Amino acid sequence: MLKKSDIYRLVNDYIGVDNGYLHGFSYRNHYDFYPYYCDLEINVEDYEPGTTREKFIRILEDASPLVQAKILKGVFKKYPVLYFEEGERERKQLIYDEYQGIIARLEFSVQGVSSEVKNLIFAANGPKPEIVLMDAISNEIKIVKNQEYCLVYDRPLFEKGLLWEELVDWWRDKKKLHNQTRSEQRHNLFNRLKISLGGNHPEKILLNTYYSYFYEKLTEKLPALIPQVYLHYDPYTWEQLKGVKRLSRQRMDFLLLLPYRKNIVIEIDGKQHYSENDKANPQLYAEMVAEDRRLRLAGYELYRFGGYEFLHTEDAKQTVKNFFDDLFKLHSIL
Repeated sequence: MLKKSDIYRLVNDYIGVDNGYLHGFSYRNHYDFYPYYCDLEINVEDYEPGTTREKFIRILEDASPLVQAKILKGVFKKYPVLYFEEGERERKQLIYDEYQGIIARLEFSVQGVSSEVKNLIFAANGPKPEIVLMDAISNEIKIVKNQEYCLVYDRPLFEKGLLWEELVDWWRDKKKLHNQTRSEQRHNLFNRLKISLGGNHPEKILLNTYYSYFYEKLTEKLPALIPQVYLHYDPYTWEQLKGVKRLSRQRMDFLLLLPYRKNIVIEIDGKQHYSENDKANPQLYAEMVAEDRRLRLAGYELYRFGGYEFLHTEDAKQTVKNFFDDLFKLHSIL
């Protein structure tokens, strides 16, 4: 986040202030500044009352790191060093150079995983898929058995992540649902995702609440919440391995692919995560937290819910709403 000193130096020493107002900002062009220079939808009226300077400062203070970085870039696009009088340019250049480092820091704070998503296998509702490497060098895989029980998203994924409407487009084409209404297509896919959760009541609450509540708020901007995503893969079954676990957490409960390769993993911890036969198992817990560390170091953002939080349905729904509200504000989606 920007420090208060960073914000006030930008305002006073770079942009400048005239009689308490931000230099060059009328009320009208302050409104236009965010969509035009920053590619942001910010309603300046939400920050009334105040001068352009006061509202600009409040907007920066309230913004997430990524939005702060976009606003800083917008300032330097609107006011490049050459905009200023020749006698001021040397000092402005020093400030400009310093803030390029600040922008990099803000953007790094929300950096995601370094590699692109290549194999998105999810929502299995039957036997485990059997996978072979078609090309070990480029990590090209092929499912040779049980593909009918899982979903495989096979379209390119870009920097903007994966949106719900894009996933519905893929499902419509895959299942040839072009004669259905858009609402029917969405419900068809949602029901297929829900099947993969089996009888897991907490996961169903989370999935239901997410799509019923946030589709109304975000519509076409809603990120796809993807259940039961394969993270690691062991070709052998539990029986073949005779109870020996070689890989921790082969599947994630839920995955969100947000812009800038920010991959969000969501887990709901039942007793099986930390106990065996209703007794605490330190080894299971150690495996879980070790895998959490590995994921975070790889650039994933991981959040856990306790199964106890889902004992009361209405309370659980509110918990889920509050969580995603805060998460989407953090990542500038809301």
